[in-house]
Amino acid sequence: MADAEAKDLIPESVLKKRKREEQWALEKKGKLEEKRKKNRENRKLIFKRAEQYAKEYANQEKELIQLKREARMKGGFYVCPEAKLLFIIRIRG
Repeated sequence: MADAEAKDLIPESVLKKRKREEQWALEKKGKLEEKRKKNRENRKLIFKRAEQYAKEYANQEKELIQLKREARMKGGFYVCPEAKLLFIIRIRG
């Protein structure tokens, strides 16, 4: 009987507010879990890319060393290719 009296004393607006806040909390929790899962997958993808880049750079370094050795054996020199840089300016009018 005390529970029924306590329930009757709580205004309906407060009950609605509680229910709405509970729904929001559940939605927020679901979105947070979804975001965490997505971030985990992205971290794995980023790590794989980083490994791929590291492997690629290591291969380039090995190739450069090999080319220098071949050139030295033949009695020549190996000149590293230089970066090409272009400045393009468009003047209107």
